[in-house]
Amino acid sequence: MTSKAKLVNSGVESIEFRKDLYFFNLVSCFSVSLCGSPVIFDKRIEMFLPPDRSLSFPGRFVPNKFMSPHSLRSKADSGDISSSEHIVSCCIMLANTAYESVRHFNDGSETFEFFRHIRNASSHLNTFQFNHKEPANPACWRNAVIEQHLKGESNPLYGHHCFGHFLGVSDILELLLDVEQIIVKQLESSEEPKYQTR
Repeated sequence: MTSKAKLVNSGVESIEFRKDLYFFNLVSCFSVSLCGSPVIFDKRIEMFLPPDRSLSFPGRFVPNKFMSPHSLRSKADSGDISSSEHIVSCCIMLANTAYESVRHFNDGSETFEFFRHIRNASSHLNTFQFNHKEPANPACWRNAVIEQHLKGESNPLYGHHCFGHFLGVSDILELLLDVEQIIVKQLESSEEPKYQTR
């Protein structure tokens, strides 16, 4: 069951996705990336490898590639990469992949329609883009609303960033939690015996 729990002795809320469904691995990778990124962006954290060591990643059709954490930290120090941009990139990759993995469960609800627009913005480099017919249907989640009656460039979100402007890290996690509940209900409903009436 999807759940939220307090981590022991920390008071920090932990969101638990079901391992047998679609979001567990995606959110785990997202969490590892965000929790591990301070070693690149924060000089106070001691690097886990000496400067002359790299990490090796195999290829099937090309030679192994090597990545140097120290090289990444140098890019962060010079401003070529930033923590905020990293977080936004992780959010748009999560939103995009998560939606594509469950789009066949889209029930037309306001929550799923909201999720669809977040995925679309993620696919447009984190920018809301609406054609002249969009938003076509009511789209809202919690207290967040994507105005349905203002279409295309007239929509107040048009041209604005999604993550970092409209949504934050916590929002995408809670949105996925709510979407997972929609999926669970659909799956449970499909497992219920269907009784025929005469």
